[in-house]
Amino acid sequence: MEEALESTTPFLTIDPMVSERLESVHSALLNGGWESLILNDVELKKRLESQGVERPEDRSSIKWDDANIFFLSCIALSPIGQPLPLEAGISKERFGRFPFGNGSPLTYLRDWIRDSKRDPESLESLSELLEKLDSRLSGTSMERGVGRLDMRGWLTLDETINLRKALTSKCWMPAANEPLDGGCQDAAKHLLAMLRAAEKRRCGILLRVHN
Repeated sequence: MEEALESTTPFLTIDPMVSERLESVHSALLNGGWESLILNDVELKKRLESQGVERPEDRSSIKWDDANIFFLSCIALSPIGQPLPLEAGISKERFGRFPFGNGSPLTYLRDWIRDSKRDPESLESLSELLEKLDSRLSGTSMERGVGRLDMRGWLTLDETINLRKALTSKCWMPAANEPLDGGCQDAAKHLLAMLRAAEKRRCGILLRVHN
């Protein structure tokens, strides 16, 4: 198969994120208003100070690039300040490197799902949410950063729940000519495991690429 997965395909992860902080940090880095953000988010100010930032409200004094600021501001941490990856069993590995094309189950779903004729509005929502998770950060200053940080997109908790509901609805079906037998079902299954893990943790999610 010409488009079969190659050994050099990057590995994908879904990281748990502080849902209520994603939109505000994204907006502040993209459109300005960083000082106001910090003044209205005491926990974020403390987090940045714990990382050695002396004046968190002054964006120009923070030496990190926008990608690292976004990631370090929004990644969900344990009570002792350590990252806690989502637990999704074998689906974490299966999601991480899907056996087709560029290795992304999101790309596969976006390419090969079709309207089931049962719920076109839900299919539209599903497509929009898949696109946000796959490319919401593409072309922005937050897409890539120092330390080989490579992020594609994010969803809030509400969006994560909506994506889970759309994936488990009857709004879509695999294309008749999809290249992998059962490929859409497998891609959806592994993505669903990650979404349910995030929903259980009550967090947003981030799609990250590891080359």
